[in-house]
Amino acid sequence: MSLLQNTVFGKLNYKINTYIGGIGPTVNTPALLAAKLGIAVNRIKLFRVINDDIECAIIGGNYEVKGFYGSDLNQVTYYKDPTGIVSGIGYQGFYNSGLIEGYFPNATYISGQAFDQNLYPNGRPKNRLKKLYIPSVTSIGSTPLNEGIFRSGNLNLGKIYANPILQTINSGNTEGDLAYLATNNTVMYVTNFTKPDEITDLSIGKIYNTALQLNLTQPNSTNSIDYYEVYVNGIYSHDLKKSGDLISGLSKDTHYKIQLIAVDIFYNKSFLSNIINVTTADYSDSYYENTDEATTYINVSGLNTTSDLESSKYIIFQLINNSLWNEIHALYLFKGSSSTQHKWNAKKPIDTNNAFRLTFSGTGSYSSLGFQLNGTNAYANTYFNPISLVSNINFGLTVVSGTSNVPTSNDAVEIGVSNNSINITRLALRNSTLSPAYTNISITGNTCSNTFLDAKGILTGSKTSTNKTAAFRNGNLIGTDVVANALNSFYNGNIYIGCENYGNGPRSYSNQRLQMAIIHNGLSDSQVTKLHEIINISESIAGRKTW
Repeated sequence: MSLLQNTVFGKLNYKINTYIGGIGPTVNTPALLAAKLGIAVNRIKLFRVINDDIECAIIGGNYEVKGFYGSDLNQVTYYKDPTGIVSGIGYQGFYNSGLIEGYFPNATYISGQAFDQNLYPNGRPKNRLKKLYIPSVTSIGSTPLNEGIFRSGNLNLGKIYANPILQTINSGNTEGDLAYLATNNTVMYVTNFTKPDEITDLSIGKIYNTALQLNLTQPNSTNSIDYYEVYVNGIYSHDLKKSGDLISGLSKDTHYKIQLIAVDIFYNKSFLSNIINVTTADYSDSYYENTDEATTYINVSGLNTTSDLESSKYIIFQLINNSLWNEIHALYLFKGSSSTQHKWNAKKPIDTNNAFRLTFSGTGSYSSLGFQLNGTNAYANTYFNPISLVSNINFGLTVVSGTSNVPTSNDAVEIGVSNNSINITRLALRNSTLSPAYTNISITGNTCSNTFLDAKGILTGSKTSTNKTAAFRNGNLIGTDVVANALNSFYNGNIYIGCENYGNGPRSYSNQRLQMAIIHNGLSDSQVTKLHEIINISESIAGRKTW
């Protein structure tokens, strides 16, 4: 771009056109960024650091992205080029970088090892990349074959927005690297660049201390709307699935400006919506009806963060208020940051086997996000033996998962007990390493199976009669199994969380992050729908909702 183009009446008129996340602490000057990109420092204007991120205007025409390989203390988390001046991704451009989102509308090529080994230093989590927008790329590597450009399992349940040419470039087949990347991910071939209309009626529903409910009318769009980006005080916060969902992680009694951007299935984005000015609540405990049950659980478990306190009070109050509390035998909220805090049965927080508090085994991890299983040895014994405690025609299980990890082995189970093909009582979110994976719910032999690659969310299995088990996912009925006179009994053993207790020994370990587990009576369809609604809001208040 010439100086004349950058000048209006003698004044510079540069505009921000480059947004890079995560490198602010280390790449904190124009000179350091220029060295990374291999461009002259005088091409970088309006450079500024905002927390861990940087933004700037890059002038002088197109350039190739390179130099973001894993050597910095703080890794690049996103790279957005909204005006399309990036021509391509250079050799090892994001090698071992931890990139989560890449937006490159006009890049035409991706060079060797550009996204190889995409993880943080010291072996921290792989599968970081979740969105990659490359609709103009016609060349990946030097050949149409798989050359390891995306080696080491980049993306897991992520989305790639690609050029349709790549679908047949490999002798009529999909380009090899893209085909490799497509496993466990969604590839959308961008055939339409029409933006959705902007949202004009964004409004606030319920207001909580640390969360807000957003309501809107879905805008007109040539292509289907995929999700909505939430901007808080002008800064991207997270994605919203639909009207009525909550945004969380806010501060109480604080003013915010909220806007949304509609994103369609081809990653076309609308303009920003109308602005909503709102102040979060400053409710006292009475807002949540600080019940004796909630007080007892909170005191025993030693919870002290605002999100833990408010979400715990909310779910317990709502379960009581909606006549669900007495249907529950054990409620594990996995609040706090230690096994000592995670072990409590909120329904009866007493440190004994008879109260069904958990005993943990293996090397799982415990945090405010939940109980992270490892797929090899981590599980918890509930000491709840259904054969002596409940009826086999009035029983149910619910789990909440914040992840959708590929299991380490087939037949992974999140909660259950069994000893053969008849006396199975278990709930499995994603119990196959293969694609497609499937969800498996069985209550004393009545089994519902459904194909899902995404294990995030709420899953319930409920048996309410001699012959019927129903399965629910995120508030929706996903299947029923009706068998005449299906009176199979429970196996005589304790229910395990994180695996299946098979013949009084653990097997079929899960590697998901569980955020809640509930052992309850059989629930009607409407009761399950209400339970999932309560959990949705509770997990939003806790800042843990990922589905």
